[in-house]
Amino acid sequence: MCIGGGHGGSSAPPQQMMFNNSTGQWVTTEAGVPQEYVDRGATTTAAYQTMASQDLSDKQIAAQQKIADQQQAFNQQQADQQKAQYDQQIKQAQDQATRQSEYDTGRATLLGQGTQQINDAFSKFSPDYFNQYAKDYMSKAQDDVTYQRNIAEKNLGFQLARQGISSSQAGVNQQGIIDENAGRATALQTANAQSAENQLQGNVANAKQNLLGQVTASESIGSPIAGSSEQDVNAALNTQRSAISGITSQAGDVTSSLQGVPTVSPLSNIFANVLGSAGSYLGGLQQNVGLGAYRAAASGGLGAPGPNVGSTKTS
Repeated sequence: MCIGGGHGGSSAPPQQMMFNNSTGQWVTTEAGVPQEYVDRGATTTAAYQTMASQDLSDKQIAAQQKIADQQQAFNQQQADQQKAQYDQQIKQAQDQATRQSEYDTGRATLLGQGTQQINDAFSKFSPDYFNQYAKDYMSKAQDDVTYQRNIAEKNLGFQLARQGISSSQAGVNQQGIIDENAGRATALQTANAQSAENQLQGNVANAKQNLLGQVTASESIGSPIAGSSEQDVNAALNTQRSAISGITSQAGDVTSSLQGVPTVSPLSNIFANVLGSAGSYLGGLQQNVGLGAYRAAASGGLGAPGPNVGSTKTS
């Protein structure tokens, strides 16, 4: 319901009666004020416009806030995703570092165990072992020298007996030559025993170093970088363990092949030249004895010389 009217020359905005739903009362308002603003208490156009402007501002602010909230939510989501990715990367790096440490430790342990097994297998080759080896060599060599010496002394005795000068100085001289040759043979075999000991030490050292080198090289059969899972690490360590086991299992056969009684090369005919020269010497000596007896008889001696005339037997 509109109410018109004015006073004098001025004109007032048209008035209308509207029902305020909020208060349940009829109110007089300027024309053009929407019902929703009347319900909110606006009775003038200026009040309505002010409220409408405020509403628009509130809507813009609300829209901007919504956009800001959405942007913040998006940013937070991005930040959360980035953090999750970063945390995952950190965890992956830590897990990889743990696996690498486990892998490196496992490889070092296997290498140490393999090396120790090789060292244990060769531990029997101590300085005492090599010394005993040389002694065993020399014992066998000395047996040969003694055997040949006994034969030489026996043959010399036969020669002296046949010449009838068993107790002569010549026999003593020849025995001295036998002793000298025996000493030289013993010295030569002593040098051979030392040479055999040195050769055995070299063979043992080379065989041991070869096996240790194979154990060390077994690390190269796998990547130095740990796998991406625990199963990969275990598989790589098992491969290395199998390789080292194959090497260390050979150690027993290798050390057994290096052991044994030393092989001695006997010295042949140590006293052959001694007996040969002794025979010639004693033959000449006997001839000289016979010639002396003959000359004594021819010059008017008292009789033929006895069997020991001209002998160089010492008293």
